[in-house]
Amino acid sequence: MAEGGEHNNPVPRSDADFEYSCTPCADEGNDETALKYCKECKEYLCAACIKYHLKFSATKKHALHDNEHQHCETDSIDTTSDEDQMFKCLYHLDRDIEMYCGDHDMVYCSLCVAKDHRHCTRILELKEATKRISIENKDIILSKGDSLQGEIQVTREKKKINLITLDKEKNEIVKTIKDTERLMIDTIKELALDAQAKACTTYNGLKEELQTEYSVLLQAFTDTNELRSKVKTKVDLDEKRKFARHILHKHSMAELENKHDSVEKDERKMKWFKNEELIQYLSTADCLVQVVGSKTSFNIKDNPIRKQSQNDINIKRNGDKQTCSITGICQLFDGTIILCDRTNKKLKKLNEDYSITEELELASSPSGICLTGKSEVAVKLKDHTILFVCYDKDTLKKNYFIKIEGGDTVGIAYFCDEIWCYTGNDIKVYNRWGTVIKTFNSESFSGTIFNPVGKELVPVATDGAFMYVSDLGNKVACLDREGNVWSVMESKRSEVVRKAGIVSKDIICIAGYTSGNVMMFDGKGKCLGELVDGLMEPDSLCYDNKKQQLLIGYRDLDILTIIKIDNGF
Repeated sequence: MAEGGEHNNPVPRSDADFEYSCTPCADEGNDETALKYCKECKEYLCAACIKYHLKFSATKKHALHDNEHQHCETDSIDTTSDEDQMFKCLYHLDRDIEMYCGDHDMVYCSLCVAKDHRHCTRILELKEATKRISIENKDIILSKGDSLQGEIQVTREKKKINLITLDKEKNEIVKTIKDTERLMIDTIKELALDAQAKACTTYNGLKEELQTEYSVLLQAFTDTNELRSKVKTKVDLDEKRKFARHILHKHSMAELENKHDSVEKDERKMKWFKNEELIQYLSTADCLVQVVGSKTSFNIKDNPIRKQSQNDINIKRNGDKQTCSITGICQLFDGTIILCDRTNKKLKKLNEDYSITEELELASSPSGICLTGKSEVAVKLKDHTILFVCYDKDTLKKNYFIKIEGGDTVGIAYFCDEIWCYTGNDIKVYNRWGTVIKTFNSESFSGTIFNPVGKELVPVATDGAFMYVSDLGNKVACLDREGNVWSVMESKRSEVVRKAGIVSKDIICIAGYTSGNVMMFDGKGKCLGELVDGLMEPDSLCYDNKKQQLLIGYRDLDILTIIKIDNGF
């Protein structure tokens, strides 16, 4: 809608003949020569607009003048009082309110109606509108105003409190960033000092060995020189003494030879190997602390990922007594893949070709696995424990365990140095020493996420910034550490979601256990379609970010499905 007074000072098309452009046409981006001027509307009109102007009821009685008339027009001085100003058009401040539009339930001047309400069907003059349309009692408006003021005051207080909490959150985040920076710097300094100490210790040991051997060789050289002098010296001895002297010299020479032979002939060297894994991890990290806000816009890919190929590999070993049930798949930072085989009570380590190279026997059946460190995983066991397993020098080693609830149920994830576990009734969040920090269930969200209240909540994946929780139906919620909901993913084509996989910051893949498919969603919860279907009860999911492949494990099936992905990168 035009703003007030925008046509009061038109610019002529030509100073020579004072031609002006048609005002309505100019508003629509067209340049038509004006033939007439309407003083009441303060508009120049071309031939087509003149015809329409004289046809429309609100403007047909307006007198039209030759466009030269505009040159003697002067802007009138606004002498209206404040009370009279109330009855001026909101969009043309120099015009009075004359018309009522029922389609928009608003009052306007005739210029507004002529220009912007041509297609409205319920246009009335103000005098007629007052007769035909009843108005509310002013007490109703006053009551609404009182109610609105109360709501505004409450919202203002909330905003005021929000500003205070936001400031605290900012300070806490900055402190966390500084603490994290300090921790990393201190850790690197500690590693550097330890490496330097080891280098010095190694050097001192080699130096001492070399100095000892050098002294031995120096003495052996002196002794050899003396022995040679004795051998050269001619003495008059009988045969018995000559024989004894020869044997003694021979024996002394043998001892000197042994001393020389006992000294290491190889050159002493110091070698070093940089921790390439750590260097690569730090150099490729995209953030120190990821900070997000409730108004943060997710990066959304224009196109979802696509399946390039699909093939199955056999993961059963000769020592497996039962059909495999892969309840969890985990990838370490170096790309190593570890499988949880529930029925055979094993962890299975895969090489780059996805061939099993090592197995770790477990005391109880594993129900899930998650990454907890650079070379450490946590395995949820049926005997209600979590076993921490280290990957050291290409070998899986048991470290320690903590007691938990619901070890026989699926659902475990490591998020913000805390372990989220599904107990069969709710989610309990543990620290690394087995202490319960907090508990989540559907009532924690007042039934707004997973309806009805009483639905189960199972952690299915984390991307480091958010936790993804399933209702064991067709919904997955994206939560932060405190349980605040950021988005909800839902698809009628997904049935019994037990696992999910993070492909990137843009794509989350969700496996339907009974629907036998994998659906794709973006960070806002928008469904991007189906990646693959026709699967037989997929019970585990993991994205191999080294090879851009999705790994899918099954219940009671000896295969691992490999989905090669085209991610558009």
